[in-house]
Amino acid sequence: HNKMFVEYYTYDYHYASRLNPKLYDIVLENVYHSVNGKGYITLMDLHTRGIKDVDVLLTWIKQLIPNVACKFAANGEDKGDIVGFNANSFKINECWGIHYDKGQKVVKHNHFPYTLTFAYCVNAPDKSSPLIIEGERITPVPGRVIFFLSHQYHSTLSSKVDGRCMIVGNVLY
Repeated sequence: HNKMFVEYYTYDYHYASRLNPKLYDIVLENVYHSVNGKGYITLMDLHTRGIKDVDVLLTWIKQLIPNVACKFAANGEDKGDIVGFNANSFKINECWGIHYDKGQKVVKHNHFPYTLTFAYCVNAPDKSSPLIIEGERITPVPGRVIFFLSHQYHSTLSSKVDGRCMIVGNVLY
């Protein structure tokens, strides 16, 4: 398919240095199986388990979603409420943690028919693989969440280091 313009938005979590070590342990304690590419993931219901530190992160992410949705609808401009949809009608439908050690990756895929996907970086040691969305490389930064359109193809190259960890989710309208 044709390479497309990659639109994404990032936000940094102010309390990441405090929260991320707890999130890292939670992901490791809950890994369930390997994905195609050998990264290890949790079940996709991490957002429903009442895990306090996950809920803290997702409360912050949920607060960002209406603004992110409006930015996607308005080509990055701040148009307020003039977008033609209810910006508060988005819901996190799936959420999981993923952990990569050396040699592990995620093959190219997308999350259609979801609307938005977010990827929050819990841990990214030096030389961690980038997130690649439609060919564009995005360096993972601990404490940063990336929102992108779910239909866009994305992958992660084979990790050169142990310990890369993300919390990912899909959002429905």
